Amino acid sequence: MTTSFAPSVILLTIALLAGPFGAEAASSPADTTGTDVPKRSFSAALGYGSNSTYFGRSQAVAFPYLSADFTYTAKNGLYGSVGLYNLLNTPTALDETDLTVGWDHDFGRTLDVSVSYARFFFPTGSQLVKSNVNNAFDAALGQDWGVVYSRLNATYLFGKSTSKGDAFLTLENSRSFEIPHVFGADNYLTIEPLVSAAAGTQSFAEAALDKRHGTTKVRNVRRFSVVDYEFSVPVSYTVGKLELAAGWRYVVPVNLPADDVDSRALSVWTAGLTLTL
Repeated sequence: MTTSFAPSVILLTIALLAGPFGAEAASSPADTTGTDVPKRSFSAALGYGSNSTYFGRSQAVAFPYLSADFTYTAKNGLYGSVGLYNLLNTPTALDETDLTVGWDHDFGRTLDVSVSYARFFFPTGSQLVKSNVNNAFDAALGQDWGVVYSRLNATYLFGKSTSKGDAFLTLENSRSFEIPHVFGADNYLTIEPLVSAAAGTQSFAEAALDKRHGTTKVRNVRRFSVVDYEFSVPVSYTVGKLELAAGWRYVVPVNLPADDVDSRALSVWTAGLTLTL
């Protein structure tokens, strides 16, 4: 399932131009009500997901998972986190470990930037598409336009299974709606619908296919093209330092390698609990 390079670029260009006027940002929009004094914090999160996908690529079998994440953030915006994942239908107790260091900073009330490096660890023989990636560099620029929050992410993936490396650009547009005083004076509900488009190369997907089929095949995966579109509706309820979250995400993969018959449009459900101190 492939499309030509030109239509893909046109679609991505339309998405980029639609940013200031359109509507899952991975991060919350910049604070538009005032500039808060940065504080150090520690958060612990537990989560559930109904399936695992990576840049629109997935496995033939659904992999529901449980996750635990621990993050420390300093006053200057530097942070470090550890993410642990257990796939519910595999015999191993720990199917993925992510170690991340990064920096977030707000420039005024509407502009924010972030950079990060992540190292991924998987057990031998992992069937996850993501297991063919060991490292990721990420840089992002976010702008709150008032009507919509736009975020452009640049990602570079590399590792022993993707010696050529992969580069991606992802544009996200979201709009946050906050409903205060829900079941309490200091409690609030947040709904943040988001649409995104990602474009990049697919050496990591080729490595996953080679491992899955036990053969090496030459595919046209070095072409930079749109790889997926996503739409999500995350909902969170905050009670003091505790946040309860649930969400639905719809993933539409495009420009699949010729023999990738497993990646398909998916609905993914998530739920989580986060305590921030």
